[in-house]
This record gives sequence, structure tokens and C-alpha cells, in this order.
Amino acid sequence: MSKKPTKTSSGSAAVRLTDQASPGRQPSPQLPIATTQLSRGLLRLYIRLKGELRKAACDEEALLDPAAAKSYMKHIEGLMPLLGVDFDPDLLKPVRTRVQIGPLDWGDLRSGTLAVLKGHGDWMTYRGIAEALLSRRQKDLDVPNMAKFVQKVREALFFQMKAGAVERELAIGLGVHDQKQRFRLSRKMFRP
Repeated sequence: MSKKPTKTSSGSAAVRLTDQASPGRQPSPQLPIATTQLSRGLLRLYIRLKGELRKAACDEEALLDPAAAKSYMKHIEGLMPLLGVDFDPDLLKPVRTRVQIGPLDWGDLRSGTLAVLKGHGDWMTYRGIAEALLSRRQKDLDVPNMAKFVQKVREALFFQMKAGAVERELAIGLGVHDQKQRFRLSRKMFRP
């Protein structure tokens, strides 16, 4: 008796929990316990390992040696029948793991920009927000990392602007570099 296919994030039916062996394969022993969470975790690890192989093939900095990634992938492929999962690794899309840029923890950037804007109360530039965030955390960055951090602040403000949490002073178009964009908390959402 087989269960419905489980879809991956890409929408393809690459994983199937089954109680029978696939045609052409020998039945393998299965654990008589629920293994859904374990198999999902291994699949997430598998697609990240596949992403590391893709990064190495594109001459990007990989977090793991390609030979080690292949070895771990083979081990995961060997574990899947034991967990009752019949999957086709070719249908799984790779996910490239990126290292964290910036001194803040995940999720602290957007909430930190709102806190800085609330504390300042007036218009602030990208660099002003970035410097205020760093001073609140007693952090200091060198020039290349500061440029990357300011870009992350830009991205966070863009998403907050789309959500209506902040508003920009000027509607600057592409290619206009002589004006500095400034932001403040949205008067619609946050009333003084």
C-alpha cells in the first residue's frame, strides 16, 4: 500500500513514501517507526549538498569539499530505503547555501532598522541607518563589509517599504545617483 507523493519545494513529485519496493528493486527492511521528519531533514540536507556540488562546478566558494559532499549524498541515498522512502535524486533541485553577511543575527536587520528609525524620528539615509544599527550593537566593519551591509539595509528597507512600514522621501528612478534616498517610519502605520 503506497501513500500519495510528497512534493518538494520545486513542485515535482521527487519523493514517495512507500510500503513496497519499486519495480526492479529488491525489498529492503524498513524501520517500524514514523520516519517522516527524519527523511524530510535528510532530503533538505541532500539538496544543500547538491547545491555545494553546483557551487564547486561554477567555481564559487563551496562550504564543503565536493568529494565529501558526494560521499554524504551516497550515504543519504542508502538510508532512504531503510526509512521507507523511494526517491529520485535527479528530480531534486539544488539549493546553494550562502554564508551570513553582516554582523547581525538572522531577522535582526528588519526589526533593527525599524527600531533605529523609531528612535531617530526623522529622515535617515541608508548609511545613517547602517551606522546606527552597528553602534547599537557595538560593532565596527571594514570598508568592503560595510558596503555589503549597507546593501543589506537597502534590501530590508525595500521590503519594509513594500509592506508599508517605512516611506521614502524621494521617488528616485534608475540611474539617478546625485540624490540620496532617505527613509522614515510610515505615518500611516506608526502614528507619533
